Amino acid sequence: MVLKISPNIKIEYSVKIITYIIGLIGFLSVFKHISFIYSSIFVALSFLAICFDYKKSFHMPRWFLNLTALSVILLSLFRLNLDNLIVPAVEGLLILLSIKFLEEKRFRDYMQVYLISLFLLSGSALLTIDIKFSIYFLIMIFLLTVSIVLLTYYSQEPDLELPKDTILKIVLKSLLIPLISMPMTLFLFVTLPRTSYPFLNFLNRAEKAKTGFTDNVRLGSVSDIQEDSTAIFRAHMEKIDERYLYWRGIVLDYFDGTSWRRSEEEISGEYQLNITGRKITQTVYLEPYENIYIFALDKPYSIALKNLKKHGDLTFTTAKTIDRRIRYEAVSVMSYAITEESINRDNYLQLPEDISPEIVKLSKETASKAESDDQIPIAILNFLSRGNYKYSLQNLPVSKTPLEDFLFKYKYGNCEYFASAMAVMLRAAGIPARLVGGYRGGYYNDMGKYYLVPQKNAHVWVEAYTDKGWIRLDPTPASIEGFVSPHKRDLLFKIRLVLDTINYYWNAFVISYDFEKQLSLFHKIQSGIRKPEIKLFINKEKLIKYLVIPAVLSLSVFMLYVLISGRKTEEERLIALFLKKMERHGYKKGKSEGLEEFVAGMREEDLKQSAHRFVEEFERHYYKDRKFTKEEIKRLKSMLK
Repeated sequence: MVLKISPNIKIEYSVKIITYIIGLIGFLSVFKHISFIYSSIFVALSFLAICFDYKKSFHMPRWFLNLTALSVILLSLFRLNLDNLIVPAVEGLLILLSIKFLEEKRFRDYMQVYLISLFLLSGSALLTIDIKFSIYFLIMIFLLTVSIVLLTYYSQEPDLELPKDTILKIVLKSLLIPLISMPMTLFLFVTLPRTSYPFLNFLNRAEKAKTGFTDNVRLGSVSDIQEDSTAIFRAHMEKIDERYLYWRGIVLDYFDGTSWRRSEEEISGEYQLNITGRKITQTVYLEPYENIYIFALDKPYSIALKNLKKHGDLTFTTAKTIDRRIRYEAVSVMSYAITEESINRDNYLQLPEDISPEIVKLSKETASKAESDDQIPIAILNFLSRGNYKYSLQNLPVSKTPLEDFLFKYKYGNCEYFASAMAVMLRAAGIPARLVGGYRGGYYNDMGKYYLVPQKNAHVWVEAYTDKGWIRLDPTPASIEGFVSPHKRDLLFKIRLVLDTINYYWNAFVISYDFEKQLSLFHKIQSGIRKPEIKLFINKEKLIKYLVIPAVLSLSVFMLYVLISGRKTEEERLIALFLKKMERHGYKKGKSEGLEEFVAGMREEDLKQSAHRFVEEFERHYYKDRKFTKEEIKRLKSMLK
């Protein structure tokens, strides 16, 4: 016996597959924000539901699932608190979604699955809106449209089967609905009134990010953050010499023997500073992190941001912890020194009372080798960066005397040890000194014209006070390639940069589109500017290479697929040719008219008999549920002739 495989597909199967995909998208949109336990429960219950649907042997009793769903809702309400409203609600919705999967689904159950999935996607938008949200949103909208159309067929006849070509046509035509709505969506996004006050922020959980930056430096407390490639900020600006890529964040001036911190006097100080040099403007997109300091290229002169406080040491702080992505304009001066007429020398010469005599002795011996007092900082810098000391992140000296162990016993450490050693040695030699914390280097994205600075580039260096003012000194002997982008990178790295470019422009033009930008756009249009000037700062060659060419190729493949899939079959061409011949004789088939009914209405007997023979032969082969053979097509064509 030969097993005959039906070329048709059950509508029920198509609806179920798309429904599970929609639920998966809802899950993926919130995956990184929820606990591992809830993710595991969802995956396990969803897998169980798929098994039940596949075997059709068993379904959970609806009363039991309803009771479980009610328990989940009550638990979620109990877990809600003012500090975190969204995550418990999202986790509860996720479990409700998996419970709906377990039910024997009817029309309303499918619609409930779609609604919960949309709520999950909306919940992810309250947690964070990145480029992934837009991707998930577009996929879900397209799938929902297709699924609802197929669900309409399913609700009328659950056992309905359709040919693959028919289902494909239904899918393609269903996709036209969201495509047609896209221009209107874009128009509403641009024109709908926007508020400058984020009134939904009270719902959001503070999005805390790991960061390599801290407001104190404790020797030996290094973690895997220095291997973390996650971005801390992006700075749109011109490309500059890599030697000047220092991003200033905080100044630390008090040392207790194991750690540095910022003294109260330094925080409250407001001094008259003089810095001259070439000005560099940056547009910075800072990711949320657990502190109040704002970063800009050293030396930052001014930063445009509401409720920002400027300190006398060229650092800037916000009124509260930065828990949302923010955008600001910064102007920095490429200056060799910060000229300050008077300083509190005691503050910058402070040393612990129990400072090691050996460190003091080493400092004075190194300073004595300098030709003049002005050369003392250079002598100490060369001693640390060009001597027997090596840069390392492994097995750092951790003890009650970490600096002494670094200088005399281990002779290796990270930037914290090198900078701390230099600042202490400078102070012991009578040179005022302080630590500056921030970031070093970054990867320049030629396509987007911005620097991408990752967490692992967290860095500390030294500023020494000389007759020229505060000058920057970096004793850390790490290779510059550890902080900046080498000229040659592998393909994976280049792909990451392209994806980061897309994410950057998403943040710049979508997330940052506020009431101020909206007013500016309207004013330009009102002033008679037909095409508002929007500078994208895109390198055209890079854009064509990495975005335009792949996009054109993808579109070409899609169009080719549509053309091939849209081509008529041999059977369709035969019928089209037959109807065309009949039209020449004055007979046109109605849309709802069958072939036999169409032929029966003909008046000429000879034409009627010939047409009937063709239709009879055509239907005899067509209803065998298989493709026509070459011989059958040839015979039918000869009959048409």
